[in-house]
Amino acid sequence: MEKQQIQRRVIRSISEWSIFKYVLISYLIFFVLFVILFAIIALISWAGLAASGLTISNVLSMMGLDNMLQMYGVNLESIAIGTGSVVGIILFLVFGLLFSIVYAAVAVLWTWILNVILKISGGIEVRYSVTKQEAKAQESIKSSEQETGTAV
Repeated sequence: MEKQQIQRRVIRSISEWSIFKYVLISYLIFFVLFVILFAIIALISWAGLAASGLTISNVLSMMGLDNMLQMYGVNLESIAIGTGSVVGIILFLVFGLLFSIVYAAVAVLWTWILNVILKISGGIEVRYSVTKQEAKAQESIKSSEQETGTAV
């Protein structure tokens, strides 16, 4: 039975720019998925309410929330659904994109703090086992170096 080879590497720093790109792309992907998910939920809810003949005012009054909204000065009858929803969608998209960038910048700040800690502590040691293909490739490199007498 072969002895499993374990290699060690030390991570001394992480690139802030790499983290920014990775996190920004991740947040943008999740943002797009949430926009699609909320659009589907809104369309299904709207279709269900329209089919049953209910309005948002009726649903809120059945739940007892209409008095609470009036207490805060919100009158659902005066809200224009056509124009208000377009402005709301645009604001939702703009703020979602803006906060994707802000949260990516926060991740860069945390990466910078991690890099300071890594410099103080000397890094993080990562251990991983070498696969059979990698071990064969390393052995062939060593044997070719010995044959030619050169080290890469």
